[in-house]
Amino acid sequence: MPGFTAPAVALLGAAAVLATAALTGFGSAWAVLAAAIYAGTSGLAVTRPLKGALDWLVPPVLRAAEYGTVLALAATADADGALPAAYGLVAAVAYHHYDTVYRIRGNAGAPPHWLVRAIGGHEGRTLVVAVLAALLTASQFTVALTVLAVAVAVLVLAESIRFWVAAHRGGSPAVHDEGETA
Repeated sequence: MPGFTAPAVALLGAAAVLATAALTGFGSAWAVLAAAIYAGTSGLAVTRPLKGALDWLVPPVLRAAEYGTVLALAATADADGALPAAYGLVAAVAYHHYDTVYRIRGNAGAPPHWLVRAIGGHEGRTLVVAVLAALLTASQFTVALTVLAVAVAVLVLAESIRFWVAAHRGGSPAVHDEGETA
């Protein structure tokens, strides 16, 4: 794949799912189709190592697509609590991304595969939220988003706490460096 292909493919899928979620709104089967297209294009974008000059754009594009789709569907749900539940899910996933970055920066590797599988990956979560929006009423969707947010948060936080406590005890090089000056 040429250097611009991975970002272009990721952007195409992201644009499709974001535009569809925002324009068709809550309850649309089109959002499910767009989320399935997004899952395919995002997988295609990362089939090879991201080593091209613009490949650094792929992860932020995928994050924006996931976060934006969840928030757009919740905003159009017209149910009290849908948007706060969506923000809860986005916050739990954002924490997972933050934790992943600090593990990698500390040479401790990425989080375990079981965790990534258990929380569905960005494409899985996006597809699940689109399917829930298409199948459930607005109030049921709010409950489902809340349950999903809590489940993701519990799994991510429990594994993160376990890892950082073990790293601290074992003298692992994985350390947070927000306070670094240099």
